[in-house]
Amino acid sequence: MPTASGVVIEPAGAGWRLSCAQRVPRPLAEVFPFYATARNLERLTPAFLHFRILHISSEPLAAGARIDYALRLHGLPVRWRTRVDEWDPPHGFVDRQVRGPFRTWLHTHTFRPLGDGTLISDVVLFDLYCRPLALSPALGWIFADLRAIFEHRRREVERVFGQSGRQS
Repeated sequence: MPTASGVVIEPAGAGWRLSCAQRVPRPLAEVFPFYATARNLERLTPAFLHFRILHISSEPLAAGARIDYALRLHGLPVRWRTRVDEWDPPHGFVDRQVRGPFRTWLHTHTFRPLGDGTLISDVVLFDLYCRPLALSPALGWIFADLRAIFEHRRREVERVFGQSGRQS
């Protein structure tokens, strides 16, 4: 079900699919390089996660790049490693969790010109290590956290590039 910001989380295969999109009034040539700079992930991540990048294997990003970071989920320390599996500048890229809190985390970022701006789309396919959590209140907490993370991301992207509307 979409929220006011357009974040949708729905069942998909063995897990779930999170999707959201927003249009910014800046050209693709300005938008993609922001995402190609891994350090900008710190700005796009809400403070409640206490997120910090520990290591980036290549900057700007490219296929095969790895990013190691630390964060806190509800007070619990988490180490996360992401690998860029696909790199297609300036149209998109795909990163995959190699190590972290999810059984599966595959994040597809796409960028396309739309009018005088750019449409930024995120699709995340994810699953839990502990499937019984899907039958507990914890699933609601996980969904709420993911919505809060992507809603924060939307607000930060608006601060960087300006606001020109949301797509879902």
